[in-house]
Amino acid sequence: MPAIKFLFRPLWLTLLLATLSACDSPKPATGPETTTNTISTTITVHEGTNIAVARNPVNGELVIAHQGALFLQTAAGEVQALTEWPDDAWEPDINSSGTALVYEGYRFGSFDLWQLPLDGSEPPTQLTQSEFDDREPQYSPDGNAVIFSSERGGSYDIWQLALSSGELQQLTHTQGESHSPSWSPSGEQFAYITDGRPTSSVYLAEADGSGQRALWQSDGKLSALSWSPDGQQLAIRTLDRDADGNALSALRLIDIATGDEHSITADDADVFPFRAQWSGNNSLLFTSDGLIKNWQAGSETTIPFALPITITHADYPRKQRDFDRTDAQPVLGYSYPALSPEGDRLAFGARGDLWLWQISSQTLTQLTDDAAADQSPSWSADGKTLAYVSDKNGRYQVWLYDLASAQAEPIDIDRSIVSFPALSPDGRQVAFFTDVPGDPILHVTGQLTVYDRASKTLTPLITPMPPDPLSWSADGKYLITTKLVPYNKRYREGLYDLAIIDVAANSLQLIRPTPHRSLKHASYSAGASAIAYSEDGTLHALPVDQAMQPVGEAKTVLDELADTPSWSQDGRYIAYQAGDKIMRLTIASGEIEEITPSLTWQRAVPKEKWVLRAGRLFTGTGEKVLTNQDIVIAGNRIESIGASDPATQLPVVDASDKTVIPGLFESHSHIGDHNLSEEQGRVWLAYGITSVRDPGSNPYLANERKEAWASGRRIGPRTFITGHNIDGNRIYYAVSEGIGSDAHLERALERSRLLNVDFIKTYVRLPNDQQRRVMEFAHAMGVPTTSHELLPAASMGVDGIEHFTGTSRRGYTTKISELGRTYQDVEDILVAANMAIVPTMVVPGVVLTFSEQDDLYGTDSFNAFYGPAQKANYQAFMSFFGPGAEGYVDNYGQLLTHLVARGALVGTGTDSPFTPFGTGLHAELRLYQRAGLKPWQILQAATLQSARIAQVEQDLGSIEVGKLADMVVVDGNPLADVAALSQISLTVKNGTAYPVAGLRAASLE
Repeated sequence: MPAIKFLFRPLWLTLLLATLSACDSPKPATGPETTTNTISTTITVHEGTNIAVARNPVNGELVIAHQGALFLQTAAGEVQALTEWPDDAWEPDINSSGTALVYEGYRFGSFDLWQLPLDGSEPPTQLTQSEFDDREPQYSPDGNAVIFSSERGGSYDIWQLALSSGELQQLTHTQGESHSPSWSPSGEQFAYITDGRPTSSVYLAEADGSGQRALWQSDGKLSALSWSPDGQQLAIRTLDRDADGNALSALRLIDIATGDEHSITADDADVFPFRAQWSGNNSLLFTSDGLIKNWQAGSETTIPFALPITITHADYPRKQRDFDRTDAQPVLGYSYPALSPEGDRLAFGARGDLWLWQISSQTLTQLTDDAAADQSPSWSADGKTLAYVSDKNGRYQVWLYDLASAQAEPIDIDRSIVSFPALSPDGRQVAFFTDVPGDPILHVTGQLTVYDRASKTLTPLITPMPPDPLSWSADGKYLITTKLVPYNKRYREGLYDLAIIDVAANSLQLIRPTPHRSLKHASYSAGASAIAYSEDGTLHALPVDQAMQPVGEAKTVLDELADTPSWSQDGRYIAYQAGDKIMRLTIASGEIEEITPSLTWQRAVPKEKWVLRAGRLFTGTGEKVLTNQDIVIAGNRIESIGASDPATQLPVVDASDKTVIPGLFESHSHIGDHNLSEEQGRVWLAYGITSVRDPGSNPYLANERKEAWASGRRIGPRTFITGHNIDGNRIYYAVSEGIGSDAHLERALERSRLLNVDFIKTYVRLPNDQQRRVMEFAHAMGVPTTSHELLPAASMGVDGIEHFTGTSRRGYTTKISELGRTYQDVEDILVAANMAIVPTMVVPGVVLTFSEQDDLYGTDSFNAFYGPAQKANYQAFMSFFGPGAEGYVDNYGQLLTHLVARGALVGTGTDSPFTPFGTGLHAELRLYQRAGLKPWQILQAATLQSARIAQVEQDLGSIEVGKLADMVVVDGNPLADVAALSQISLTVKNGTAYPVAGLRAASLE
């Protein structure tokens, strides 16, 4: 895959290498050469998306921050790299003597402050080092200190670092999140911003933090303060919305004496959120519209720059997938195995059903046998009953399975979604998570709820949170699970702590056994008087008393991969998952034994041979449409394509008045990290989607879903899975795994290998060096990697990017500005690197489809699977994008058309469930058409191009002889208007035809 490198070495490294080369030292031995096919291309960046600039006050040289790297540009226009990609350097500031540079860098997994001498004599020096983020540094006027914002005190406040002693001093103790500090020219005061709701304010304070007073406030987003040399004005970057909801950015000047302000930039300016640089009282250097600009006395000039970047393409052997294999394969999708109270039996979900494994006798019993999604078993205290979730009757319910009679009865709960049921020790209550009314984002929020079986009442507990397995205390007074605790209110990421809920008091206590470490999957054992959980990918336990209070230090029970621990109530055993195996640890002896059930699955491949007769055939390989074609399907593959043959003796499905296209790809959908659904499989096929790429889910559950659909146990598409998003130590989504160490990363990668994932996705806070390790591991497996990053991801050979925008650890992205605009750097890097991108324009564009193409939400499929109530739910939930979504979508559309015109690898995806499954992809395709793409280009993006992103184009993505028979029959002509996709009548997946009318059945037969 492509790799992008600096054309020049960092200046400090150039000087060091020159010194070393002059020394008479022995040369290292030369190892064996590796032959690799590589092609190098150099691009020159002259427009940058979200670039920042600092000017040397002595010689006028510029330091340009671009895509996480710092470049020095001399007055003559010569360019030298100052940092390396792993430094992830931002927000540069130069001291008053012009000798040194300070910046925020993310090299080791948090934002620290770094200093770099500008003469190139030394590498960067780390000024701060902690698990906390330090941001937006600025030298004091005398160069002896650095002021910055930090969350060290529990929220963002303003801090000062004395450079000589390294002493840190907290200058503010505000109620909101304070940031973007700027010294007065005398150093006797500083200004800063405090975010509040609904307004944010600019404050002034004395140098020691005293005497704080408000200067100015705004309902918009504020950043990047800069004090004028005469001390009379503050420059500030603002982000507001006009009456129509459209985003507006500006560079403004605030009069310190009066608080009056005015904008100095054009109304349509795309001002980037970085500190402007003063040069005299009437001159400002800032970045906007992809350029470096100088404002002076009311006029703007542009300062050109040219940053050379070399891109190297390197191939790697790709994983070979066998879609025709029909022999028995070991099950990988064991979901949420639960150890019995005595530790002698294991209940689990696999292949779409529930199973019971007698460990000593090696006896396997199938407990459920239907097409429903049966899942998340948990034991009663006496070991006689299993509680589990099933959508057997067309909606989620908790079921109680009596093991003696082998009978199951549902508990009628009036909720759309139920997950992780847990019976109280006396059996009178059942705790579980439900959906949150009005919030369709099920992988983010769930409402912890207790059901009283006698009174049949539901009691919600505490505030919504991401669902995770539940345990009861022995006396039934407490529930134990995990809960996300953000570090601050400015950024959403945090750690998952142990959550102890007092059921009667409806109160919450949080416990963090290890500072700065997340934990998952808590399991309490009364016999052990301890809570087991997974931390750093290994097994830990915290001793607690009856009130769930810690009574000792947490211990590492097992220093190897251990997921989803389940503790027997007598405390003798812990079962856990370790990739493709289930293990049981005997606590007393430390003995570990494999207890993986002997269960296999087989791929369903039809044997029939038949003809699909197409009036119009779009193969996906190009613009051309064939007419009156017979597609002969033998088993699961296409045997031949030719002119319609009325004399054929094969069974014919007549679509001679219809259009046949390849099966659609949904290339970015989170289809459930803690729950399964029978209906969801039918939804995908009803919308013509035969392949789903899932960029983030519990890998065990994802494999269960994959095997259930591939075996035909449940109807559904083929899936391509990544498992947990590999993230930095802090995370947000429960589906992410917060990596706490290099050893933890290796365990996570080994899990990916053992569970045979199809690609690996990294997330927003993973440091760049660990990103490189993920890429190397994935490519050795033969699978692609993807992330939210443009650079340095492309420099490492990462294969793809998710979203035109997407979250970022920086508070701003490297791909798109806060007005939704991109510039030459993004387009050129994507095209030159041939990196795949899945735009997900439908977030926020779904708002436009409600107003402009409302027929999407009135089709037979939408009414069958969702209906008016769900439409209203999504409309209300997505309304926060507001009418200003049109401006973003217009800008995204411009980027889309540019990329497609230049031959970039663009797929189609939605980030569902932010939009309804199935419907969301159709909305995305309509947004592509709105942007100006031709229907055939749109369909190719949704088929062949998306297959290329998944690296399965040799089998999928087009209708060609020898390929898998995944096709869609459309009553209308989507080659004239993609809106015709709402008229799908038949979907063919893996050679099996599914009439859409049958897929819309409201409940299982």
